[in-house]
Amino acid sequence: MTKDEEAILEALTPSAAPVTTRLDTASWFDGSHTTTMHSPIDEFLDNLYGINRLYLQAQSRGDYTSMLGALAYLGMVSAAEGYFRSFLRRLILIDAVCQVNASSRTVSYGAAVHHDAELLPEALLEGVSLASAKAVAGELKNLCSITQMNKDSVPHQLKLLFDNFEDICQIRHCGIHRFGKLGSQQALRLGIDKHRSLLEKPLKLSIVHLQDIAEALEALVRGVNSYCFADIIKRTHTASPAGREKEPMYAESWHMDFTADRERFAQYYSIFASALGPEKSHPIEAVYAAFLSFVKCFDSDSRSRKR
Repeated sequence: MTKDEEAILEALTPSAAPVTTRLDTASWFDGSHTTTMHSPIDEFLDNLYGINRLYLQAQSRGDYTSMLGALAYLGMVSAAEGYFRSFLRRLILIDAVCQVNASSRTVSYGAAVHHDAELLPEALLEGVSLASAKAVAGELKNLCSITQMNKDSVPHQLKLLFDNFEDICQIRHCGIHRFGKLGSQQALRLGIDKHRSLLEKPLKLSIVHLQDIAEALEALVRGVNSYCFADIIKRTHTASPAGREKEPMYAESWHMDFTADRERFAQYYSIFASALGPEKSHPIEAVYAAFLSFVKCFDSDSRSRKR
């Protein structure tokens, strides 16, 4: 390098104190944190409502900015993705069908050595992004065998919720990879006719936009949570030895008595029940009673079809 080139480089390089120490990333995490007993949906709601408070408090102080809005947006999507990861991990721990589906997947040696047994299923998803409608629907099908659910289609009652989620996730890509500016791939997926003039324009989310996004994500999580619970809890009977399927997927049948079934039923209830927000779940006794009503109807229909 010539002296002239060195001079140019020096002129272009801003003067700043050089970094002399390696960042201590271990200190960035809360080592004293203990895992809560909250359900995945309540963990999501707690995170979502916390983010809502941040931008609403900023608005009340007159401190709200578009940059804060973009960061809140990313946090909301992350909260939804965290729900799906927690939901899948906990189901694999207790449900025989999910365990069979997960058994063919591999985990890294490092995960096998260092993860606690209850967290090991999380390692199955380490290389999977759940920030898209297709990815979420695909994992619900592949890992949980949810009926009418796959990467190309979802149950009709959930379609609008998944469509909104996909749009939200496409905008998320802009926030992560382009600092909020709209790229051509996202414009095409969102609808080029409406978004052509917005290419390379930055996000400008208002409080109303953020509230709409929060509402859409909460609706998605609540919808998926309810649908999956109903689908799986019904399957625990229909695919049990008492369910009259040729090859049962569960080794045991329900006793049809709450006292006898409480421990097993509570494992499922604790994953799906919500105690936060305005739409709290019914008590476990009421949910179990509804399950018994389904079993009686299913068994009666099965006997009628055999006559």
